[in-house]
Amino acid sequence: MDLPNKKKQYVQKYRDTWEAESEFKGWLKPVLGDSSKARCQICVTEFYAKLSDIRKHAKTNKHKQKLDFKKTQATLPFKIAPKTLVRISSKAEGVLSLFIAEHCSILAVDHLGELCKKVFASDEGAQNMQLHRTKCTNIITEVLAPYFTQSLVEDIGDRKYSVLIDESTDVSVSKTLGIVIRYYSVKNQAIISAFLKLALVESADAKNLTAVLVNSLKDLKIPIANMIGIGTDNASVMVGVNNGLVEILKKEHGLKHLILIRCVCHSLQLAVSHASVNTLPRNIEFLVRETYNWFSISPKRQEEYKKVYETINYGKQPLKILKGCATRWLSIEPAVCRILEQWEELKLHFSFAMGNDNCYTADLLYRMYCDDSNQLYMLYLKQTLKDVQIALKAFEGEDNDPTKLLDTLVFLMQSLGKNIVFPTFDLLTTPVPNECMYTNPHLGYTFEQKMLESSLSQENKIYLKKRCIDFSLKLIKQIQQRLPSNVTILKKMSMLNVEETLKVNKTNALADVAKELGFSNEFIDGMLQEWHNINFIKWNNTTNTVRFWIEVLQYKNAVGENPFSLISQLAITILILPHSNAEVERVFSSMNIIKTKQRNRLSLKTINALILLRDQLKKQNKNCASFEIPSEVLQLIGTNKSYSFATTKNVELQHPLLSDVQPSTSAAAVLDEHETEELFDLLSDDDEYN
Repeated sequence: MDLPNKKKQYVQKYRDTWEAESEFKGWLKPVLGDSSKARCQICVTEFYAKLSDIRKHAKTNKHKQKLDFKKTQATLPFKIAPKTLVRISSKAEGVLSLFIAEHCSILAVDHLGELCKKVFASDEGAQNMQLHRTKCTNIITEVLAPYFTQSLVEDIGDRKYSVLIDESTDVSVSKTLGIVIRYYSVKNQAIISAFLKLALVESADAKNLTAVLVNSLKDLKIPIANMIGIGTDNASVMVGVNNGLVEILKKEHGLKHLILIRCVCHSLQLAVSHASVNTLPRNIEFLVRETYNWFSISPKRQEEYKKVYETINYGKQPLKILKGCATRWLSIEPAVCRILEQWEELKLHFSFAMGNDNCYTADLLYRMYCDDSNQLYMLYLKQTLKDVQIALKAFEGEDNDPTKLLDTLVFLMQSLGKNIVFPTFDLLTTPVPNECMYTNPHLGYTFEQKMLESSLSQENKIYLKKRCIDFSLKLIKQIQQRLPSNVTILKKMSMLNVEETLKVNKTNALADVAKELGFSNEFIDGMLQEWHNINFIKWNNTTNTVRFWIEVLQYKNAVGENPFSLISQLAITILILPHSNAEVERVFSSMNIIKTKQRNRLSLKTINALILLRDQLKKQNKNCASFEIPSEVLQLIGTNKSYSFATTKNVELQHPLLSDVQPSTSAAAVLDEHETEELFDLLSDDDEYN
C-alpha cells in the first residue's frame, strides 16, 4: 500500500517592507546570504525571518534595554562636503602653492592662507582650504614638481639632446652638480635649454661627477645613448684628456661621438684676466676697488660727494660707483665706465677728503686721479673690454642665433686688432708676427686726444702706448689658445645659416659633420641630396635660423611626406649643441636666491622643485596666474600619496595620476604622534622644513 506524500513545509523569506513598520524600524536588518533569517542591529542577534519570532525578540528585556539606550544616545552630525567644494579648495591650494613656489618663501603661506579665509569669508571653497607651510611644501615637491618633471621627460622623448653641467657650492657648503638639458621641444616648437636637476656631489672628482650625471639621467629614464654634446667649463676634472668626465663618458658609456663644448664665456673671462698680468699696471684695479670701498659703507661720504657733484652738474644726481667682482675680471668694465664718467668730480671730492679727513687712502686716491696715465689706461680698457662684453653677451643670450656666433668671435678679434694689425691678417687662428703690425698704431680718437692734452713726457707716452698694445696682443693670443675646438664647431654651425643654406652653389662639407656625429653613410647620401634641393622651395622664416629649420622639419609635400627629413634632422642635431654654460650659471643664481642664510635648511629636494617650477613656467611663457593646473593633478592634493614625509626616496618618474588615492584631511594625517611632534619641532620662525 502506497503511503500519501508528506506536504512540504513552507519557509518564510525576509521582506524589506518590514523595516518600514514602526515596531521594527531602526533595528531590523536582513542576514546577507541567508534570506530565511533576520537580525537585530542593536542586539547583534540572528533569528528566523518569521513575524512571530521577530515580535518575540522585540519583547525580550535585553532588546528593550538596548533600544531605550539608543534613543537617549546623542548622534554626532556628519555632513559630506560636496565634490565641487573639494575641487574648489584643491584648486585654491594648488594655485597658492604655485604662487609661493614662483615668488616667495614657503613660510609666507602660513599667513596667506588665513588671510584668504578672512578676506573671502563668503566663499565656501576658501573656507574649506587648509594650507600651511607643511602642506604647501609637499604640494610643491610631491604634486607639482613630479607633474612638470614628467611633462619635461615626455617632451624630450627619444630625441637627441645635449647637457650643460657645472659644479658649485651653496650657502650651507653643500656641493651640487647643476644639470641643464638642451633639446628640440615638439610641444613648444623651439630649441630649449631646460633645468633638469641639482644633484648632490660627495666628491668633485671626475668619476664621481660622471656617476652623478649618469644616475640622474637614469632616474628620469632619459637614454644616455641619445646624448650628443656636453658643455662644461675648462676645469681639468671636466675636460682632462686622460681621466676627465668627458673621456669617461666616451670610454665607459659608449658615447664615442660625444662633442665637447668648452664654455666660451669662461674662456673669455680667463683670457682677459691672464692678458692683464704684466701688461697693465696693478694700480688700475686698486683705483677701481678702493673708489667703491670709499663710498660703500659711509653715508656721510656719499652725501658729501653728492653735494660736490650737484654743484658741478647743476643739481644733477650722481650715479653710484659700481663694484668689480674679484673672480670675474671683466666685471671691471662697467665700473671703469662709471668712474670715467665722473672722473673730475671724484678728483675734486678726494682733494677735499684728503684735507678734511687727514686720510692716507684719500690722499693716495687723489694722487692717482691726478695722474693722467691712469685715466689713459682706463680709457683704453673701456673701449677694449666693451668689445669683449658684446661677444660675452652674445654667447650668454638665451635666444641668440647659434650659426652667427662664429661671426661674433671674428668681429671681436678684428675689433681687438684693427688698430695694431694689418686688416688682411687672419686673427682668429694665426699668431700675430711683428711684420704684420703697424709701426705707429692709432688707439682710438678719445685716447689719442687725451694723450695730446696730457702733461706726460714723450717717453712716458710711448711706454704707456706700448703697454696698451701688449695687452691687446696678449688678449688675442689668449683667445686663440683657448678657443680652437670651439672655432671648429662654430664653423660647422655657421654652414646651417639661412643665407648659406639657400645658396645655389654649396659644398658637401656637411657630410664631415654628419660623419663626426655618428650618422651612417646611407643617411649622409640622402642628406646631401636634400641639402642641394632645399633652395627649390620658397620658405617663409628666412630671418631666423632656428625658426627656418623648424619650418623645414615640419614641411609636408602634396602626399604628406617631408622631402627634407634627413637634412632637417641633422640641422636640429647640430643646433642643439651647447655654446656656453650660461644656463647652468643661471641655475646657480636661482639656487642662491632661494637658499639664503635665512633659509639655509632647505633640502635639495625642495630647491630642485622650486627651480624646476620657475624654469618650466618661464619656458612655457606662463606664470602662476596664467598657468592652468590639470584636474588630474589637482585630485592628488589632499591625498596620502601627496605627502611622503617618512621616505627619502627619489621622486618616481611615473606620476600617480591614475592610481587609487586615499583621502586625507591634512598633511599631518599620515604621521603618527611622535613624527608630528618631531616635525613641528624642526620648524622655527626663520626656517622652513624641507
